[in-house]
Amino acid sequence: MKALLGLSHMQDSGDYYKILEVSTKATAEEIKEAYRRLVRKYHPDLHPGNLAAEERFKEICKAYEILSDSVERSQYDQRFRHKKSKPQGMSPQDFYVRAIGKALERDYPGAVADYTQAIEGNPRFVEAYLERGATRYKLGDARGSLQDCNQALQINPNLAQAYYYQGRARYKLGYTSAAIKAYSKAIHLKPDYAQVYYHRGLANHELEDNILASEDLQKAAELFRKQGDKTGYQLAQATLTTLQDNRGKFKKSSRKNPPAAVKSLLTNLVQVSFSLVVNPAGGMLSGYANLEKRQALAVGIVFAGIFNFCFVFWSYVGWRNIFEAYLWELMSVGLVPFFTLVAIGSIARVVSRSSGSLAGDIYLAGASLLPLGFLALASSGSTVLGSQVMLIIGVFASCYTVLILYSGCTQISGMSDTVAALTLPVMLLVSGWLTYLAVTVIL
Repeated sequence: MKALLGLSHMQDSGDYYKILEVSTKATAEEIKEAYRRLVRKYHPDLHPGNLAAEERFKEICKAYEILSDSVERSQYDQRFRHKKSKPQGMSPQDFYVRAIGKALERDYPGAVADYTQAIEGNPRFVEAYLERGATRYKLGDARGSLQDCNQALQINPNLAQAYYYQGRARYKLGYTSAAIKAYSKAIHLKPDYAQVYYHRGLANHELEDNILASEDLQKAAELFRKQGDKTGYQLAQATLTTLQDNRGKFKKSSRKNPPAAVKSLLTNLVQVSFSLVVNPAGGMLSGYANLEKRQALAVGIVFAGIFNFCFVFWSYVGWRNIFEAYLWELMSVGLVPFFTLVAIGSIARVVSRSSGSLAGDIYLAGASLLPLGFLALASSGSTVLGSQVMLIIGVFASCYTVLILYSGCTQISGMSDTVAALTLPVMLLVSGWLTYLAVTVIL
């Protein structure tokens, strides 16, 4: 019995699942039952003087301590999985090939781990640096991506793709001018790199150099068309067309010509609204990219004003029999969600070191409130529309708001998917809670 206990300990040591004799997918209840069963079996009181049993008992307690805590278990799973994923005899090329497969399956963390193994085996594995940089960018790790691109360029300074992702990472970190320099080097090495022209056009637009932006977008559209990339061509062409239209209208609209400025603003509102209705996720970037910062700012403020009007109208129609409130009080309450969304979006963008601007935050907040304004307006006539129609409108409005906020956080504010996923519920919960408090104040 002593020998058996010692042998079992030697075989299982380090694998908490084997120690508790459960599978890696065991539930919390199954882990608890296994712990109780093994404690009764290996308790030192049942094996006096048996050091192997005593050691085994300690292993069981330690394993249960880790696996019974969800956070500790998750961290252990990550460490243990990484340890087991390092089979003996794999070459750096083997890790690289496996990493590519994981990247194709969108297992980006696993791909980064394998690229790292390939680099550890061959510190001058330039392709591994390059692909790990691209994968890190997809994970939202702009700084890590930038480091990998720089390392790849030290080994081989003639990699167009490395300059491309170097530019993407710099732009995401807010270094727009440096991003343009990287894009230009990529184009010098690969003159038909359509994606680089497109993103350099966006960067030039960010710096309000719309002449260069138009040239880059036109070149991108031409290359996308030649390469048979229909989606890329349509995106570049739509961005270019709207940018040129808005630039021409903006030049005509000045302080000396208020009617033209108003007409330009109305045109922008209609175009952006149409884009959001047709495609609430994809329409955010195309709508914003085609506006000057001042235009985006104006569009966001007008959208917020529309929401406020709908909110006040609904309040007067739906709440007039419940309480009385001054017009300025209702308008103040209607501004709470707008300012809250702007504040949280700005804070999240700054903390995560994402690209973007205050104009983008205002544009995003106003656009995301537009569906809720329509919902409020429809609610004022709920007795006529009926509960079923209101339910449909409510579902659509809620989904549109979530899609607009998420796509805006990732595409306009430049947040990673992880940061956006954390920011989105905070924005909704805090803005809703503060609006509720504001309503209770005026009751």
